[in-house]
Amino acid sequence: MTATGRILRIERLSGFDGDGLRTVVFLKGCPLACRWCSTPESQRSGTDFGVNRSKCTGCFDCVEKCPEKALAWDMKSERFVTDTQRCTDCRRCVAACPAGARQAWGYTADVDEIYREVEKDSLFYYHSGGGITVSGGEPLAQPEFTRELLERCLAHGINTAIETSGFVPWINMARVLPFTDTLFFDIKHVDDKTHKEITGVSNKRIIENLKAADAANAADYRRSLIVRMPVIPDVNDTDDNFRALGGLCRGLKRLAGIQLLPYHRLGMETYRRMALPYDLESLKPPPEEEMERYAGILRQSGLSVSTGG
Repeated sequence: MTATGRILRIERLSGFDGDGLRTVVFLKGCPLACRWCSTPESQRSGTDFGVNRSKCTGCFDCVEKCPEKALAWDMKSERFVTDTQRCTDCRRCVAACPAGARQAWGYTADVDEIYREVEKDSLFYYHSGGGITVSGGEPLAQPEFTRELLERCLAHGINTAIETSGFVPWINMARVLPFTDTLFFDIKHVDDKTHKEITGVSNKRIIENLKAADAANAADYRRSLIVRMPVIPDVNDTDDNFRALGGLCRGLKRLAGIQLLPYHRLGMETYRRMALPYDLESLKPPPEEEMERYAGILRQSGLSVSTGG
């Protein structure tokens, strides 16, 4: 019997999550609560529900068809509320919606099921030098599923990558790294106090794991290390933060490069559908010239830096 995982979705033919064309397997559940998170539906490991208000007709069939009475309409906030303690994830509420307005995010699948989906794109991997990328949420919060999936892919000649926040016990990372060709390691902010303010957690474990991954036993090490930092205006886009990132990365022996990822607003509609507040709605993506200036600060430390993604 293969390991099971909580899956958010699978996206095919991505050109931004590693070499070549990638199939990206997004897992559910993340230990961070980044203020700018573009996938709020990935944060909980359980199933999340949302409503496309532009399609909703207000028929309330979804409420009436819930056998557990876990779904209700809150008159005060004018939104649907799901009692997660009573919900059994039967999804009759989704099936009952005549307009297709109600949706669910998240499902359970085993390694066999997900590998069959990944393997369908093998021809694209072969011609582009691509492969599978496991992202999240946080893939290393599900280390047995992630390890087994990557091990299966490698055994069939499929290139592997993971994208991690690094905020996991080291043993989780150590189990998965031997089956990882490329490790994308996110650093949200180098200053610990600010990191807590913008993500809800300390970065001490994250930085310790970054250094440990860099120093891992060569016999168990098959990956290139790429450090990523999202660039969020008025949140982490200070010159001091980029200088500190340069100082941190300068000592990494296995570093292949740094990627600066500009803030984007692609997740805003999901916040609306989930009836969640989003306090960065007024932010705009940083202009290209600013991204290049930040990259220049890091290049002064002798580092290879790219922007975009």
